[in-house]
Amino acid sequence: MADTEDRAMAFVVEQLAKLDLMLFRPIGTSMEVDLAVRGGDGRYVEVRVRSAADGTRTFEVPRLRDRPNLFIVGVVWEGGEPSQSWVLPAHVFDRFADGAPNGPRILDLDADEAEPLGERLAVYKDRWALIAEFSKFHSTLSDPLALRVRLAMG
Repeated sequence: MADTEDRAMAFVVEQLAKLDLMLFRPIGTSMEVDLAVRGGDGRYVEVRVRSAADGTRTFEVPRLRDRPNLFIVGVVWEGGEPSQSWVLPAHVFDRFADGAPNGPRILDLDADEAEPLGERLAVYKDRWALIAEFSKFHSTLSDPLALRVRLAMG
């Protein structure tokens, strides 16, 4: 599993580097943040990278302390290659995840509901601009519908 997590981190770094963002790795053993990203406006965003098992869209965060500038980036694998990324603000992840409030939180995008969670949260799929242009989207991040409108406006 560590290999998949390392590959997920490499994938996320590659995607963010393509956007010419400044990336920083924390020193130490903190499990709270995997990357700090400085956007063009100078604001920092924190990123936790999670990897789903091959062929699934389920992400687990052992302990989640929500902060307004924290994103959970989930990487989905098919055939050993990254096929999707989910760039989810931590408060959105927390709102739709299952589990005890102070324990592990699990988000299953394929949960069997009338409308699969992946469809409801599709606006966050492969949406690296939410990190790159955090200030631009900050006010609409918690509402998928409002975010969809904001993205349509450009």
